[in-house]
Amino acid sequence: MKHMEKHENDSYMTISEFSRISEIKRKSLIFYDNTGVFSPKYTAPNGYRYYTHDQIYVISVINVLKELGMPLSEIKEYTSDITPENAISLLREQEIKLNDKIEELRSIQDMLGIKLRKLEEGVSSKTGIVQIQYFDEMPVFLSDSFSADRHHIPDDIWLDFYMKCKQQHISFGYPEGYLIGMENLFQAQTSIVSNIIAYVHDGKYANSTIPAGDYVTAYGAGGLEDTKKIYDRIFTFIKENNYRITGDAYEERLIDEVGSSRKDCQMIRVRVRVSTEKN
Repeated sequence: MKHMEKHENDSYMTISEFSRISEIKRKSLIFYDNTGVFSPKYTAPNGYRYYTHDQIYVISVINVLKELGMPLSEIKEYTSDITPENAISLLREQEIKLNDKIEELRSIQDMLGIKLRKLEEGVSSKTGIVQIQYFDEMPVFLSDSFSADRHHIPDDIWLDFYMKCKQQHISFGYPEGYLIGMENLFQAQTSIVSNIIAYVHDGKYANSTIPAGDYVTAYGAGGLEDTKKIYDRIFTFIKENNYRITGDAYEERLIDEVGSSRKDCQMIRVRVRVSTEKN
């Protein structure tokens, strides 16, 4: 440890005082000194460390950089040669990273809010009811189109979907579901999936929308592989009321593994776009 010259005009604090004011642990200050990241203004021959008030600003920035995940080696490089130019460059770079992190946290906050509302809807829903409902247009994020049986969707389709979600800063955890194309509904081939859906509910994350309109809606226990009985009830309801299918079907998991580890306590909602004008 090097001994630095003590200036009479400086007002010094002990390491304990500096630790209390800066809210940086004493052992962290010692570690920073030993590694050359941040040293006291003066180190006495007996090894006691003394700091000045203006060093609080520097240690505060160091602590923020550390919280942002900046490696200590890079922080040390910055503190070894502090200039206005270096400070501007560093802070601009960290501002960009921080904005990205804020966007990620906002996405997580949005996802948690949606997850909560869907769980509440799932808990309050009744599986035996089929009804006609009007829905406003809803932003969603869709996978690339494909055609596969819901029980055998290739892993590369899921991987591609998750990677695209990640690129769009869409947090994993948004309610998922499947889109069943209208042409498959006409043939009652409800096991054939056309797209995977992330119900993001926010246009800035979306790449598509679910159209506004009237939908025949039904709920059922289980997961996305347990929809046949739901569609049977929906098709019966459509036929009895003389409705016409005019769009795709949208399946959404309301209660998934996050809400219940028991499959029979999980919940899915299916809605099929229809025209209520009589044939």
